[in-house]
Amino acid sequence: MFEPLKKLKPNLVKTIQMWEKTYQDAINHLPGNVSFRALPPSDVDYYAQFDLTKYNYDDDIEQYAHDLCQMLSESFSKRKAINDNMIPTISPVLGIGDYSAFVAGDIIFQPETSWSKPVLKEITDYKKLPPLGQAKWYQKFLKICEALLKLSADSGIPFMRGFFSPLDLAAALRGDAIYLDFYDYPDELHGLLNYCADATIAFALDIYALAEKYLIDTPYGIWYLQGNINMSEDIACMISGDLYREFCAPYTQKVINHFGRGHMHSHSRALYLVKEICALKNVAHLWLATDPNQPRPIDHIEELVKDANGVCLAIDCESFEEIERNIHLLMKGNFSLCLPVKSIEEGIYYTEKFNQLIKGVVK
Repeated sequence: MFEPLKKLKPNLVKTIQMWEKTYQDAINHLPGNVSFRALPPSDVDYYAQFDLTKYNYDDDIEQYAHDLCQMLSESFSKRKAINDNMIPTISPVLGIGDYSAFVAGDIIFQPETSWSKPVLKEITDYKKLPPLGQAKWYQKFLKICEALLKLSADSGIPFMRGFFSPLDLAAALRGDAIYLDFYDYPDELHGLLNYCADATIAFALDIYALAEKYLIDTPYGIWYLQGNINMSEDIACMISGDLYREFCAPYTQKVINHFGRGHMHSHSRALYLVKEICALKNVAHLWLATDPNQPRPIDHIEELVKDANGVCLAIDCESFEEIERNIHLLMKGNFSLCLPVKSIEEGIYYTEKFNQLIKGVVK
């Protein structure tokens, strides 16, 4: 179904080496790594085309995996002439509900996304939950991952899975009441966050072990997993930096420490969190998504360079001119720049233009 990874990414080794240098420099707080990703419609169109309500996720997991892999294969093949920093990956697409349902509860599916309902009426109710691994979506999710791996492993394409941070997981289980828990039940909240950190570690280890079973003999199949953890810090965008340091940082750090290197995600509505997240030990990468009607990271490069302290920031751009205008500032930090393009041809054009630009700056 999939072309071999080396055909989907002709400059694979060079790209891997570039990323490894970027991540190592980020850990060591060394700047000067700026790379580029073009985002043609074919990179994301399948999200809208893939109807999550078509499947019952009991009897038709194989059909789900086949349909998703077919769409991913077509997407990867279309963009293989673009010589940018993107590396194809295989990952389940189930919306957001599965990010907490592995602990408890169910997933509510809509065609393009999903969500879960809070299950903790009282903040200490997590102590009453069944042992981790007994929730129906725990094993079901592993079966979905295995079905995807069976179809993709021969290609050598890396497997990837992101996770909620402990705070994001706690919020999904607890609901909006968590915003009062910071003040009303601080000790109990620490307990819940520690539970969520342990649950994330255990779930990730099971997923990683499954991926290794199918990909351990491939050059890069577990490249995104081995020694890494990918986590979101979305709920933290709704609290202060002080609360983040007291309640969130210790438990996010606990998860990162278990795996080695942290790859994080947050939002531009809370640019003040860049400093907090990047102050965690061994954070190598932070995808800083741009929110509508909120600060645009590309407009705040100087402060982001300072706050990131070498961590590679993945940010969005609206035009290539923004990159040209800021390139010398960008080189003072580490950045991955994403530019939406209208076609594969335009992606090739702007990637080549960026490669020429960066060569001139490095000289």
